[in-house]
Amino acid sequence: MHAIAPLLHSWCLAATTSLSATPVTPELPGLSPPSEESSVEPVELEPARELDAWAHAALVPERFDRSSAPIEQEIPDHPSLTDRFFIGLGTTFLSSNTQARLSSSVGAGAVIDFEEAFGLSETKWAPEGMARWRFSERWRVELEFFSLSRSNSKTIANDITWGDSSIPAGTNVTANFDVSVARLSCGYSFFKTRDKELGVALGFHLTHFKAGVDSTLGAEEEAKLLAPLPVISLYGQCALTNTWALQGRLDALKIAYDPFYGHILSIGVDALCQPWRHVGFGIGWRTLQVEGGVSADHWNGEISTNYTGPILFLSTSF
Repeated sequence: MHAIAPLLHSWCLAATTSLSATPVTPELPGLSPPSEESSVEPVELEPARELDAWAHAALVPERFDRSSAPIEQEIPDHPSLTDRFFIGLGTTFLSSNTQARLSSSVGAGAVIDFEEAFGLSETKWAPEGMARWRFSERWRVELEFFSLSRSNSKTIANDITWGDSSIPAGTNVTANFDVSVARLSCGYSFFKTRDKELGVALGFHLTHFKAGVDSTLGAEEEAKLLAPLPVISLYGQCALTNTWALQGRLDALKIAYDPFYGHILSIGVDALCQPWRHVGFGIGWRTLQVEGGVSADHWNGEISTNYTGPILFLSTSF
């Protein structure tokens, strides 16, 4: 054993020094030294292989993370949020509630409920149209219009004073109340993506009211009002899918200027379905409330009217 240990030490030393020098072959008792042909070749390290191994080990977790990452959802692309022009034509089923007063030359007069006193229809279909023009990425102009005319003949149950006409109970009266509203606004979208939009707008409701009372006694009084009622609007749109989208707006303002002082509130909410590239349809809800005093040449008094109901329309965008 004591003789073998020095020999093993000599072999290990030879293997180590062979990396940088000519190999030294120790002689073992009873063994001939190796020939030059069978001598051990020097072993050289290959740093490139070690670097490849380290790089492979480092990339394995990265590949695992990529494969396990969630797949990004596709962003909806609805034409109403990207097309420059949008046009809709339809009809609204409006419920109406109207009170008005026309002052006389000698007094303020009394407030009359037109549905109750004259039997005007509380519900009626009315035509409605809408249009939108996106003249830049964030700027847009909107126009919306509706018109409602109602009239009825009835024998009144109570005395009525309308302007300078005093009509006693039991008189047959024909009354009418018409309204036309054109809403025009210019808006800026402070938040805008391909599938979402939120913005503010300035505009006005060009409102025309006409109320008349005509009796068999020959009394006839008519009041008219045409006024641009300014509003501030908040609007938004959201694409649910490539086919379905939601849109809404809120117009409101409390004003005091000739010939009107009071407030106006207008709400519109729509669900849009566009199964074809340029043609679709929609269903929504409309509310318009105007209340205040009037001081004009053809109407001196006050008005309080409310219109609300669903809307159905066909639409196109391009």
